[in-house]
Amino acid sequence: MRIRKIGGQNKEKRRLGGQVFMLQFREMVYLTEMHKITIQQMIGYGDRTRTQAEVVCLFQEKYPVLPPIYQGTVSKIEKQFRERGHVRHLKKNPPNKLSDDQKLDIMLMLEENPHTSSRQTASALNISHSSILRVLT
Repeated sequence: MRIRKIGGQNKEKRRLGGQVFMLQFREMVYLTEMHKITIQQMIGYGDRTRTQAEVVCLFQEKYPVLPPIYQGTVSKIEKQFRERGHVRHLKKNPPNKLSDDQKLDIMLMLEENPHTSSRQTASALNISHSSILRVLT
């Protein structure tokens, strides 16, 4: 399998059953928040909206050095703005922390019965095994 760039497009050559196929795939475009805002402005609002195809063309004219965007990209940005009211990238949630009450429950259960395994404690309190171990260390 070889991947090569042909005319600005990535293509992959694959052999299947003695035949050679050229597969084309898109370059991933990472848009900044400013690019996403520009796309949202190009879409417009109310009676003055543009089609996604028009926005793709406008964006390409404004930013010719960037790889081309697709209608799906415009659609995702439009949907994200409708749902959230902004186009910022959301960070993933931090891992759940145990409350002080849960930590106290763990310590009390192990104090009452010190021979209980961490897995049994986790099961009884409906807390993950690794969380039990974190409290004990």
